[in-house]
Amino acid sequence: MGLPALDQWLVRRMGWQGAVLPTARDIRQWQLARLRDTVAHAQANSPFYALHLGGVEASAIQSVEAYSRLPMMTPEDIRRGGEQLLCVSQDEIARVVTLATSGTTGQPKRIFHTADDLEATVDYFSWGMTNLVESGQTVLVLMPGERPGGVGRLLVDALDRIGARAVTHGVMHDVNIALDQCLKEDAQCIVGSSAHVNMFASAWEKRGLPSGKIQSVLLCWDAAPNAVVHNVERIFGCSALRHWGMIETGLGGAVECFPHSGMHLRETDVFMEIVDPDKGTLLMDGEFGEMVVSTPLRHGMPLIRYRTGDMGRILPDRCECKSPLRRLDTQVFRKEDGLSVGSGRLTLRELNEVLYGVPGLEDFGAWCVDGQLRVVACGDQTALPYLIRTALGSMPVVEQGIEEGLLSLDVIIKDDGTPAIPGLGKRSILRELEN
Repeated sequence: MGLPALDQWLVRRMGWQGAVLPTARDIRQWQLARLRDTVAHAQANSPFYALHLGGVEASAIQSVEAYSRLPMMTPEDIRRGGEQLLCVSQDEIARVVTLATSGTTGQPKRIFHTADDLEATVDYFSWGMTNLVESGQTVLVLMPGERPGGVGRLLVDALDRIGARAVTHGVMHDVNIALDQCLKEDAQCIVGSSAHVNMFASAWEKRGLPSGKIQSVLLCWDAAPNAVVHNVERIFGCSALRHWGMIETGLGGAVECFPHSGMHLRETDVFMEIVDPDKGTLLMDGEFGEMVVSTPLRHGMPLIRYRTGDMGRILPDRCECKSPLRRLDTQVFRKEDGLSVGSGRLTLRELNEVLYGVPGLEDFGAWCVDGQLRVVACGDQTALPYLIRTALGSMPVVEQGIEEGLLSLDVIIKDDGTPAIPGLGKRSILRELEN
């Protein structure tokens, strides 16, 4: 067909019959038609949406601006709504994912997926991964793969379709075990969270393993700092691409292409709006705001203007690869990211860029409790505590906090091959110290 893989996927997913690739305007008109269908479907079949969208005339939604006037929904709506959001029979649900709240109390979110939803994600993954691997190659996935419908299992199924082999390591608890498995399986591609892949790459370098053996890397699940991309590409000598997605939207959301100029949105399945987080009004492309998503092709539990709590922006110009798919900036972060220090704000995204740029630092976790910023860092360099303190001191908000007596630093080094924070939970500056 001569088109890049994601554009081939787009044409198939849209059922596009045109002789040429659809334009951005064609995609937008197609999305609006699907969104009108979704609104009408949800109103007719979901008790929640019947009330939430009461009085809305689906056929009147003829523009993005008209759609942006619909009420938004929040994570709390999902927690309270549960089965009330379903638009199909429970018999049609293939998988239910329960997402716990970040605190110790509160009702969890339950996300319902139909078999069609899971199939759509496998199909998207299979097309996207063709940019990273070829038939016959092996991918080491630093995520669990045993649960049907889980991200690791879906990725295994997707890679199988393109003739590649996926080996799921599970959650990385010990970097040396993961590295041994990679060498044993002769993997050419690594998929995992940026924190775990950075630690994996550091271990690769410490063993003196050659550049070029790992031919591609996909950073997913959590924020992927530029500093981590730089580390991984330097050590492995290959491209590291980034992916953004949410369980609420069916996992696949946007993926980077080789020009490294943003993540192309999964436009047929995820309609993205960027809004002012306080006013809720639409923002222009190029402006950072809260990411609000809708899922035009999900019929089991569609989301209609769901506030993600993530901040991002749509890049205004067209990608060098010429795809008509819009691009999400690679820097996505939580709206409530960080904490106030005097008149400034200390954010995880800034800590990520500063600390992952420290030579010899493999991974880190950050806690801020009672005015003390504690950094637990993985690495074996004697100079690492000094380098970390120097790097932190170069941050104006930290420097000011220390000068004003609002902040003190505590740097702890661990070198046991385990990540600074166990598990695959999304990283943040934590407010409670570990036991």
